[in-house]
Order: sequence, then structure tokens, then C-alpha cells
Amino acid sequence: MGVSTGSVWHRLRYGCGVSSEVGSSQRRSAYLLLAVNIAIGSVSFTLVQLSLKQLTPLALAAGRVVVSALMFMAVVMRWPTMRTPILRADRWRVFVIGFVGSAVFHLLFNWGQHHVSVAIAAVIMATYPVMTTVGEVIFLGYRLRRLQVIGVMLSTLGCIVIGLANGIDGGGGSVWGAVVVALAALSWAAVTIITRDIGERYNSWWLNTPGTVAGAVFMLIVATPDLHQYAHLSWRVWLAVIWLGSASSAFIYYSLAKVMTVLSATTTSAITTVVTPTSVLVAWLVLGDAPTLVDALGGLVVIGGVILVVLRRGD
Repeated sequence: MGVSTGSVWHRLRYGCGVSSEVGSSQRRSAYLLLAVNIAIGSVSFTLVQLSLKQLTPLALAAGRVVVSALMFMAVVMRWPTMRTPILRADRWRVFVIGFVGSAVFHLLFNWGQHHVSVAIAAVIMATYPVMTTVGEVIFLGYRLRRLQVIGVMLSTLGCIVIGLANGIDGGGGSVWGAVVVALAALSWAAVTIITRDIGERYNSWWLNTPGTVAGAVFMLIVATPDLHQYAHLSWRVWLAVIWLGSASSAFIYYSLAKVMTVLSATTTSAITTVVTPTSVLVAWLVLGDAPTLVDALGGLVVIGGVILVVLRRGD
């Protein structure tokens, strides 16, 4: 990661040399993609809960990564012009984006989640936007405004409140579990920052393909003892795994990379926190888990924080 990634990318990042009309059109498209992401992410939690009734977390993670890799491969093979040469200096970054974003993140989060309560895991993962903001400022020279800082803090606080409200009876957990969940959040923040740094130079599908394919091979090896579970899955869980790997993983990875050619990583990560309150609503509709007053208040705080972040002009 670095700040000197070319004058064209610098102009795109800070809005210099881009007409307001084109910029507005690009931002509208970016916000639309984020809205689709939020809709997809909102049902993902419920599908994960349903899938875990027949699969171990490791088996489910492996299935998601494999399906995601297959989707990336299918797209770039169908449209070979996407496969542009990767600059030598970018090769390790491209590998990290796919491999860490798929295999490493899932392994860390699944292991850590089993050693801490739901509340602790949710609270730690809610710090992801803050990690992303700090990384973008330090490594990419991003300039924050006061409203953005307040907005990121509020959206994070709202997610923490919702996480605590839904995991209050989960007990505590081990220190190592908490550390590993924190590493999962940090790994996802790092992937976000790297994607923001080099995403403009490559097609968003191609950017995620090499590392994700390597991650799929790695996950198949790690999850080998649990893979026999797929021989006895119901068709509903098969559909859930396919959805989680294609829409909730591959498409979201692609669209976030696409969005960050227009919006900052700070804005993107803050907006995605809306998934937390909307997931509560979907769980209510599908699983009958009615939201509490605290959930509602936390959701309003998240939305208020996101509004403050988005109000930043020229982002």
C-alpha cells in the first residue's frame, strides 16, 4: 500500500480533474451497488444460521469460498478481456485481496467466534469501519472531515449496541478468541484498504480471482475432515451455500471493489454497517426473532452515523 499510485488514481481519489456530471453519475451507481450489497447482506445472516444446522462452520466456510472462486473463474473466462496483466508491484496485493479476504478471514472469524460469545464477536467486528478509516488515513493519505469522524463512530456504536443486545446471554469467552476475531476484523480492513489502493487499475472481477482461487484450494485442504457433510445436505441448504458463495461473497467482493473506484474506503465501510440493523429485520421476518427497543435505537444510531459520513462533499 502506498500513496503514490499514479496521478490518474490520485485525481480519481480526490475528485480532481473529473467533471461534476460524471462524478455524480459514478456516485449514484456506487450507492446503488451498495444498496444491493446491503440487501444481499441482510439475508446472509439468516441463511448462515439455517446452513449451520447441517454444516459445521468450517465446512460452510469452505463451501462459500469454493463457490465464490468458481463464480470468479466463470466470469473472467467468459470475458477474457478482463484478464489484464497485473503489475509486478501489485501481484502480492492482488493475492492478498482474494486469499485473505476469503480463506484467512473465514478461518479467523470462525475459530474466534467459537471461543467468545456472540456479543463479544459482534462488538469486535463492529470496529472494522474504524480500522478501515485509520488505515486509509495512514496508508493512503485520506483526509477526514469532522462529520465523517462522528459518523463512523456513531455507525460503529450502533452496531456494538445491537451486537450486545442480541448476545447478552452468551457469556464471555477466551482472550485468545477475542484476539483472533480482532485479527479477522483487521484482515478485512486491510483487504479493503488494499482494494481501494489498486482497484482502479484492474477489472473488479479479475482483481479478486487469483487470490480467491488459491483460497479455495487452501480451504478444501483445511476443511477435508468436514467435507463429507455435503453428501447429506438438503436441497435448501445447497441453495443457501450457493447463494452465500456467489451473491453474498463473490458479487459483494466484486461490487465493493467497483464502488471503491469512486467512494473512499471510509465511506464504503461505514455504509455497509447498515447491514447490521437490516439483518435484524430479516431475522424477525424469517426466524421470528423480534427486534427489541435497543435493536431499534441501535439501528437509528447506525443510520444517523452513515448519513453524516455520506454528507461529506466530493467523496
